[in-house]
Parts: sequence; structure tokens; C-alpha cells
Amino acid sequence: MEEPAIDWKLPYVVSKSLNFEISRQAKLVGSSSVSRPPKELALDALPVLMTFAAGSTPQAALAKLQEDWDFDEDGFKVVVEALLQQNFLTPLPNSATGPSLAAEGFASLFTHHQMLRDSVRVMAYRAAIARHCQDKVVVEVGCGSGVLSLFAAQAGARRVIAIEESAIADLARRMFETNGFGDVIELRLGNSRDIELDEPADVIIHEILGVDPLVENLLPLIEDARQRLLRPGGRLLPQRLEICCRGLELEDVPYRDKPRLLSEAHEFDGLYGVDFSPYRALLAELEPHHFLPPISGGQGTFGHKVLSEEHKLLDIDLHCIDSALDGRIDVPLRIANAGSLAGLVLYFRAHLDSRSQLTTSPFAPRTHWGWDVRRLVRRLPVAAGDEVMLSVEVERWMGKQRLNVNLAS
Repeated sequence: MEEPAIDWKLPYVVSKSLNFEISRQAKLVGSSSVSRPPKELALDALPVLMTFAAGSTPQAALAKLQEDWDFDEDGFKVVVEALLQQNFLTPLPNSATGPSLAAEGFASLFTHHQMLRDSVRVMAYRAAIARHCQDKVVVEVGCGSGVLSLFAAQAGARRVIAIEESAIADLARRMFETNGFGDVIELRLGNSRDIELDEPADVIIHEILGVDPLVENLLPLIEDARQRLLRPGGRLLPQRLEICCRGLELEDVPYRDKPRLLSEAHEFDGLYGVDFSPYRALLAELEPHHFLPPISGGQGTFGHKVLSEEHKLLDIDLHCIDSALDGRIDVPLRIANAGSLAGLVLYFRAHLDSRSQLTTSPFAPRTHWGWDVRRLVRRLPVAAGDEVMLSVEVERWMGKQRLNVNLAS
């Protein structure tokens, strides 16, 4: 994708979706989207970003920088173009010029094809949308191919605002026009946190769920949308999210724990006639999670033996996301069947409304999400009636989230 050209007289502002972290390599890294990989920033980008904090034209920003810094126009232009390309800088809301769109991640047509093939997902949303969108102002956060916004228009919504930050937006626009709803559905380009509305929504539709339901940044995105874009008493669809797990007995493959690998590495010297002590030193420094072998997601019917009862890890009312998600909690997993506990399956129930839900349970029809099967840090013999303590924590990195569940230490 070509880098966006600078309009020297157009006001830009720092995107509200921008997050900074210091990497383990001691580099400043920024991220603004689940559809863009994190990007390392040169330190000279920081004063440039700061001049746009409250909104500024590049012309005015350069003049301000030159008061205190030795910035030439060509160098400034290179930095600003890079910031625009990553959407770290974005045009002010409701500007005639749109932001840079992500060309990776959810820009992929094949990703959306997989979602559209999932009739369980699509028809569950369609039924709920038909019940709640007639005569309403509807916002969809992350519209993708546009199918859910089209369902809202078909249901008789008065107005639909479809928000999309990736290049798949071009397909959505064509879908709206081809289906005769170009005058009902307004496509707004950018991250939802940078979008402002001239009237609040009655309904916000969202499908920002990953196989780990938090990994697409669901909670901060929906909390922002609820506070700024939804009228008081309005509806989120889905409105509630349960995250559950069950313990599993996984296939008996060679377990890649540290002692085993170190023992294998000690044989390399004699096998190859080379001193592998530097290799073994690095191996000894690795954290435990590096030694867990990969697990196939499986096809069709869930094939792993289930050892435990269901445990509900989190039950989140998306209208009121609270601080209960902060910090680590320990929870008991009750064993129902004897065996060797080696993993967990994580799954969600997204309550679209009080009548219907969408689930990735291993006992429900398979969806495009498949199942989130994770190995535990060690195997554990268990008997029916045992309780095994798990640690649960919402990890955050680069403004994104992930649910970390494992045996409590």
C-alpha cells in the first residue's frame, strides 16, 4: 500500500487507539490496531507526535517544532508519512480525507470468507439483529464485509453507521451499494475510538471475538463505544460474555519439558563432535511456556477427553465492564473423570440478547473459531471429585489483551 501523501493544510491528531510499550530489546514500540503489527518508533517521532496531540496541520506543526528543534522539512515529511501509514496520526473526526487503512489482518478477504461460511455465527447475529434494529440508529464496530450492517438495514433500521479500519472497507462499500442500502448505511473509516457521531446509537453491533475472546481487544473497544457512541439505555449486541473452561486429557506425545530437552541436548556433543554448551545454556534460561508442544485445533467434532466440570472464569456484562478483570485470581476446577490432566479448552458464550447466544463450547456445533486448546505447564494425575486450582489473569501487551489460564503455582 502506498504511503499517504501529506496535506499540509489538513488538521491531523494523534489516534486515540495508539498504545506505546518498551520492548525487551529496549525499543519504543507503538500499535494502533489488531490488523497492524506493532511498529518500532524512532525517538525523533515523539516530538512530532506531541505537536499533533491537540490537533494541528503539518504546516503549523513543523513551524512549532522548528522553534525548538533542528527539523528540516524533508525529514519531518518522512516521519509524518510513516505515522500516517500506521494510523498513529489520523485526520480529525469528520474530515473530508480519511485515515490510512490497515492492509493486513482483517483486510484479508479469506479471513472474512471463513466467517461468512460459519452459518452458526451469521444466522445467530441475523436473528438478534432482526429483533432489535427496526427504526433504530445502529452502529457496527468493525463491519468487515458489511453483512451485519446489511442485516440491520434489512431489519428496518432508520440509520446504520458501519465502522471499519482495514482495507476490507472497500468491499463493504460495494456490498452496501449493490444491495440497495447505500442511502441507509454510512461507512465510516478508521478505528472506532477515533470516530465521532452526530447522534448517539440505539444499538451497537459488534463481533470483535477471537478464539481467545479477548484477543481482538474487545473490552477496551466496547467500553469506549458504550461510553461515547451509545445513548443511555441503548443496547449492545452481544450484551454479555461468559468465558469458561474444562480440563482435558490430551494425547500422549513426548512432553517437551526443560529436563527432557536438556538431556537430549547433552547427547548432541557426542553425536556431532561439537561442544553444545552455549546451546544448553540458552535452553536452561528459557521460561516454562517455551517448552509446551503445539496442539492441533482439530477438525469437526471435538476429540479430546474431557476430565472436568465446566468452570466459569469470567462473566462480563459489557454494559458495565469493571475492575474485576484486574489482577490475578485463583479458581477451583472440579474433576469429574479420572485421568491425566494436561490441558484446558477455553470457550465463550456471547449472549446476543436474553433469547439467544453464540458459543464455542466443545459440546456445541463447531464454528469458524474452532477451539482454544492449551497445554498446562505440567501433567497432573486426577481422580473424580478432585479440585485443581487454576490461576486466571488478563494479560495486556501493546494495548491488547489475552486471557492467561494455567495451574496455580
